[in-house]
Amino acid sequence: MSIISFISSTVEGFLQLVYPPLCVVCQHTIQEMNDLKTICTSCLQKIQPVPLHFAREQILDRLNPCYLDGLEAVFQFDPVVQTIIHQIKYQKAERLAQKFAAYAVQFVNRSFLHRKAFVLPVPLFSSREKERGFNQSQRIAEGFFQQTKNHVYSHLLKRIRSTTTQTELNREERLKNVSKAFEVSEIDFIRGQSIIIVDDVVTTGATLNECARELKNAGALKVYGLTLATPIQLEQGGLSQPA
Repeated sequence: MSIISFISSTVEGFLQLVYPPLCVVCQHTIQEMNDLKTICTSCLQKIQPVPLHFAREQILDRLNPCYLDGLEAVFQFDPVVQTIIHQIKYQKAERLAQKFAAYAVQFVNRSFLHRKAFVLPVPLFSSREKERGFNQSQRIAEGFFQQTKNHVYSHLLKRIRSTTTQTELNREERLKNVSKAFEVSEIDFIRGQSIIIVDDVVTTGATLNECARELKNAGALKVYGLTLATPIQLEQGGLSQPA
């Protein structure tokens, strides 16, 4: 350990002793420290994985046409995950985005993460990324793939027009909202490649599917989607929809 790392670790430990960190979800003091450091173990244990085959049966099979060759959503979009993602997007918790995705890796099919592919985050429109200060999907992608050989390319797919939030839109409105909102910037680089598109939350799949359409039109061989979460009770109205 370098001197700088030792000093940083010592200072961090001292601050945690004097000012115990609060969980960003429940706001209680974190008694048992974990790798995330800002989410208590109790809240983490409440998070449930997405049921097997849900993404295929409830999202991909309902897209017509479907340009995605596969989709993995890791966690159910419950109140805990909703709070975490809200912290990431609106409280500028940039480091949390990467750490939470790294934590989620243990729940993802290893063959999915280690397939040879270019990793592309769903891009934000330039003005929104400037306002937020970062693209949360890029940080999530970096967390998912930090232990693999796959590289995250943030410049190959661009959002060429601003779109309204998908939160209050129905399925048809979501499809129309993101139609032709993306553009591949380096077609020669994409042609013949397998691609994994990463986002924070998938609901109907409209955004990921539109990205996949553009990538397939540019010559991509296979396109897969990977997200942190999905609301599994969307049609029954049991969970609020993500922004």
